[in-house]
Amino acid sequence: MSRQFRFFNLAARQTISRRGVSTPSVDPAAVRKNVEGVAGKLTGFAEPIIYYSRVGLEFLRSVAVHQKLAIPNVENGMSGLTNFYSAFKNGAWKKVTLRQTGQLAAEGIKISGFFLVGEMIGKGSVIGYQIEGTEHHAEGH
Repeated sequence: MSRQFRFFNLAARQTISRRGVSTPSVDPAAVRKNVEGVAGKLTGFAEPIIYYSRVGLEFLRSVAVHQKLAIPNVENGMSGLTNFYSAFKNGAWKKVTLRQTGQLAAEGIKISGFFLVGEMIGKGSVIGYQIEGTEHHAEGH
């Protein structure tokens, strides 16, 4: 049983046992201890979050410098889409070289890799979503 639930359960029992009293009796020391515990846990999370965010930003900065990445421009994107559609209309896609195909495949792999990493971060797991109530399902197989 979690500490917070035990504290709530204790407060509920005190309220039930003192039905004639308008407010439940709560030990201020217990409340202070509970708040200090939560604050201590949150403070403990801050240091790793700051460290890993700095490491991630430094990594992204070095990748951006190495790959010569820039902030995308809307006009360049629109002209690229226009060229892409016009290449299909006039048959220019048939003249694509093997090197251009390889570059396009590499960009597709990068994009899908970033998508998959984002999915893993969002799911909190590398394989599948963690859905509550389905733990017993895996035991039967």
